[in-house]
Amino acid sequence: MHRKFVGKYLFKKEKFLFLFLFIIFFYPSNFYSQIKTNLDVFYSLTDSLVDRINSEIPSSEKKILLTLNLGQNYSLFSNNIKDRFIKNGKEILVQPSDGLSIPYVDIVIVGAGVEYGEMFRSGFFGTHYIQRNSTIFGNYLQSFSKSGKQEYEITLLDTVKVEDINSLENDSYPFSKAAVPPEPFLSGFAEPIIAIGTAALVIVLFFTIRSE
Repeated sequence: MHRKFVGKYLFKKEKFLFLFLFIIFFYPSNFYSQIKTNLDVFYSLTDSLVDRINSEIPSSEKKILLTLNLGQNYSLFSNNIKDRFIKNGKEILVQPSDGLSIPYVDIVIVGAGVEYGEMFRSGFFGTHYIQRNSTIFGNYLQSFSKSGKQEYEITLLDTVKVEDINSLENDSYPFSKAAVPPEPFLSGFAEPIIAIGTAALVIVLFFTIRSE
C-alpha cells in the first residue's frame, strides 16, 4: 500500500514538472554577493591607481615625495591614496629631505562618476537589478616615467539591486549619484501576462495530478 502511494504521488513526472515550474517562477536564484557602496568602489579604484603607479617605481625605492591634486570634490581620497602607498611599502614625504634625491609622484584626479545601465530582473518575478559603471580619470607624473605625464581612466562594472541604490549613494558627494533608467516597457508589460499564464498552468497541472 505504501509503495503504491509513493509511486503514484511522489514519482509522477507531472509532479516534478509542477515543482520545477513553481521554483523557477516564484523563487529565482540570487547569485549576487554583498555589494559595496559607490564611495567604496571609488576607493577601490584609487587603490588600483596607486598599485599601477607603484609597479612603475623600483622596489628598492622606499621613499616617495607625494603630491596630490584632488581638488575640493575628491579630497576625501587623499588618506586612502597615502594608505595604499604605505601598504605597498613606501614611506611618504611631503617635502624633500636635504641632500637626498627622493622619487616624486604627482597625482591629479580630474573626474569621477557613476552611471547606471539597463534594468533587468533576476528571474521572471525576481528583484530588479541594474549595471553600475564607476570611473575615475586624470593623470599622474612620477620620476621613473620615460613618457612624462600619463593619462589614466580606471573603470569597474558590476551589478546592484535597484532597491539598494539610495543606500549605496552619498548625498554629500554628487559624483557618487546618477539617474536610474526606467524599467524597460516590455518587462513591465509582460510581467502581468506571464503571471496570469503561470498561475493558469499551475492550476491545470494541479487538477491534472489530482485527477490521476
